[in-house]
Amino acid sequence: MKTTLILFAITAASLQAHWPWIEPGTATTPARAHFGVYPADRMSGPQVQAMKAAHFWSVDSSGAFKKLDPKVEPDALNLGPQTGVIMSYPFGVYAAHGPASLIIFSAKAFRGAPAIVSPEVLPLDILAVSNTVLHPGKPATFRLLRNGKPLPAATVFAYTAAQGAAHSAALKAARASGHDHAHEPKREGNGELPAAALKATTNAQGEFSVTLPAKGSYQLHVTVREATPGQHQGKSYESVTLVSTLRVDLN
Repeated sequence: MKTTLILFAITAASLQAHWPWIEPGTATTPARAHFGVYPADRMSGPQVQAMKAAHFWSVDSSGAFKKLDPKVEPDALNLGPQTGVIMSYPFGVYAAHGPASLIIFSAKAFRGAPAIVSPEVLPLDILAVSNTVLHPGKPATFRLLRNGKPLPAATVFAYTAAQGAAHSAALKAARASGHDHAHEPKREGNGELPAAALKATTNAQGEFSVTLPAKGSYQLHVTVREATPGQHQGKSYESVTLVSTLRVDLN
């Protein structure tokens, strides 16, 4: 199946360049699932309410999974005190900015070592190859799977919370000045992701390595699009768009 990386650029009112991301909790503070642009742009209202239809699991230090029932907050879903969370979210058909596409999200977040397996076969899944704690300046290897099978030749981005916040602020400033990125040619760093993000390409086994340079929070992000038409809940679409994120903390 042929897949290609795509980047979206949109206005604040639309959803195509926004995605779910998870903020892990601690033993006493709740993890939260947000919909927006990591980590500063958090949507509220209908987007948060709709996200409750997603499937959520906690992951403990032994690797055991447990289904979660999130509570709706103004700009997030409260997942309870969890240090590891996995989400699978079939968003549905979206056609506000071009041909209709079936949008499918998945998101993960971990305070400690990222999980090396998932509770079920996710449509697009970023997994750690080894169950080790990440360290600044040392390469870490991950695997990208499409329906449980290695996905080669995909580009994965990694960026810090600070880079994400700066990029989100720049987009808001551009929109406030009347400049709409939604109608520009798509390019890296335009609309969806920071231009300074690290990049890695998956090999034939779906594996990629990334060296995160310093302590802090990072988001790994990959978007793929498949030219596969079909129908979902009575709505026709021309392609399938999958977005997967993994939040990790380096201490």
